[in-house]
Amino acid sequence: MKLALWCLCFTFGLAHPHIFIDTKVTIEKDKVIISWVFDEMTSSVLLGDYDKNKNKVLEQNEIDFMEKDHFKPLATYNFFSALVENDTEKKIKTYTAFGAFIEKGRLNYHFEIPKPQAKLYEIHFYDPEMYVALLVNKKDVKCYSGATCKSAGYDADFYYGYKVMVKE
Repeated sequence: MKLALWCLCFTFGLAHPHIFIDTKVTIEKDKVIISWVFDEMTSSVLLGDYDKNKNKVLEQNEIDFMEKDHFKPLATYNFFSALVENDTEKKIKTYTAFGAFIEKGRLNYHFEIPKPQAKLYEIHFYDPEMYVALLVNKKDVKCYSGATCKSAGYDADFYYGYKVMVKE
């Protein structure tokens, strides 16, 4: 019994994020724009793989390859996001307008997700496997005039996430 308890504690002790992403959200009248700013370590690793000419600038062919090889496969994880309308969670499977650039040594992604039709909805950011931590700072949530946005963290028992609540 003690061995089983020790194994359980040890396993949960190992479950912690390895990748940290500062997440920015912009709600416009016709679209939702998500921006990710990767931590320094992850940026260094990804740029080592994708900035092929090592000039610290991402050319379009490098961005296209990064999207195909690194970003598109994240659809399997719903881009670590979900839309919640009327208490129903909808996985995010599609995106548009992907872009990437380097700023202050950190890799930035930006992309658009489908905008809900509801006037009241939430966007959740989380990784239930706790490998990726998506952090949402209140100053990084912006809404168009006429809409209100709030952000908050939430505890979902086995993982911690952030949500942006939108009222249009």
